[in-house]
Amino acid sequence: MRNLIAFLIKNSSWFVFILLEILCFYFIFQYNSFQRSVYLNSSNEIVGRVYAISGEVTSYFGLKETNQDLLLKNADLQNKLLALEDYIHDRNNDSLKTQAITTDSIPTKNFEFIISRVINNSISQLENYITINKGSKEGIHTEMGVISQQGIVGIVRAVSPNYSVVQPVINPKTSLSCKVKGSNTPGSLAWDGVDYRYISLEGFPRFEKFEVGDTIITSGYSGIFPEGIIIGIVEDSKSQNDDNFLTLKVRLSTDFSSLKDVLIIKNNDREELTQLEKEITTNGR
Repeated sequence: MRNLIAFLIKNSSWFVFILLEILCFYFIFQYNSFQRSVYLNSSNEIVGRVYAISGEVTSYFGLKETNQDLLLKNADLQNKLLALEDYIHDRNNDSLKTQAITTDSIPTKNFEFIISRVINNSISQLENYITINKGSKEGIHTEMGVISQQGIVGIVRAVSPNYSVVQPVINPKTSLSCKVKGSNTPGSLAWDGVDYRYISLEGFPRFEKFEVGDTIITSGYSGIFPEGIIIGIVEDSKSQNDDNFLTLKVRLSTDFSSLKDVLIIKNNDREELTQLEKEITTNGR
């Protein structure tokens, strides 16, 4: 206490000066309209800037939650789209059915979507892999398809209780069936290990019509990906060794350099299909 009193006495002139300054500013702004308006405008500007910065910071930290909500909505819309496509396909194949399309009458699609976040990603290696933060505890297993909001990503190759490793399409070991949108002729995707932005569609028949700018989608000929998942856009073509086929250069719709969140595709009929195919193979032997 004695030291505090000594400090106050020693610096008393400074405290008196500061007090007088405060009083002077108070009288100036209180009794002079011009100075008061300047003060109010300046303080409002400062407070506004602080609120703006605070709002931007809050919005930034809220982006993750917002993005998760968008992914959930995207997964729900994807399910509804697939169900509607199946329903319309069934109706077109049976012209005697004249029942109106209603929400209740549309069947539930056998594909479900599980949201996951990318925690490790490589794009510059010859064999690239992606690690995500969902594993067997969430029902993830190998041979599940993975997509993003932009398009196709890859296939789950390894699973632990809490994590999974995805083999993306930008890996030479990945081979997927695909086709030009509007065509039923399938081709095979292959990556040459050069540029993560591009992939090739090989074995495309020369007689099939296509144009630069056409969309490449999954064919749906496997139980991994449903039909119609976007892969990319055709940018160029070249002849293969066999002149009857072309290789199409496709710009991938998924930007692997900024990949953050993904959807894992769960096919509820996958196990049944796999078991049936095994039985056929066994009986064939």
